[in-house]
Amino acid sequence: MKITTNLTHIATAVEFEPAVTEDALKAKFEEFGIQGFEAELDIAERTEDHVQMVSLDTLLGFAKASGVAAVTYDVTFFPHADDAEVEYQLKQLAHDLEIAPEVIRDVCSDEIAEYLKLDAQRDASAPVHSIVEVYVGGTAFAWYGINDYPRLKRVILRKLAQGGQKAKRAFVLRASKAQVDMVEDY
Repeated sequence: MKITTNLTHIATAVEFEPAVTEDALKAKFEEFGIQGFEAELDIAERTEDHVQMVSLDTLLGFAKASGVAAVTYDVTFFPHADDAEVEYQLKQLAHDLEIAPEVIRDVCSDEIAEYLKLDAQRDASAPVHSIVEVYVGGTAFAWYGINDYPRLKRVILRKLAQGGQKAKRAFVLRASKAQVDMVEDY
């Protein structure tokens, strides 16, 4: 999303290239005559306003033309989701929705089961993120490769969005009932 400093806000869909393996990145670096150094890079932290995103070939061509001899990279794999991952994502979603994780677990058990099913079908040997970064003149230029993978938040929120206001009301009513039930347990 791009937000201007004017009163008009512009939202732009960003298309990411697919994530690739470390070997594929190293082959690309070799093709452009640039060294790659592994680093711990995080997409959430790197999508700041000053980071300029470009395609991998464009980034490496720009780096080469700018006299840069090295770039940093990171490739991330996620194992299949387990109970600990579900708990982690539920806590994040609960924080975003300002609701207790237990309530989400109670009212969204079908969505959690769907998430686990989708995740079990995912190829865990394929990278989820690949990132390459180069700094030129104090500006970060980056390439992000992302392979689609299920996220619990997306599964739950997609269900709500598909159902519109009816789903939203149903969710709120179920969440309220679950909260009342929880209070009654004490």
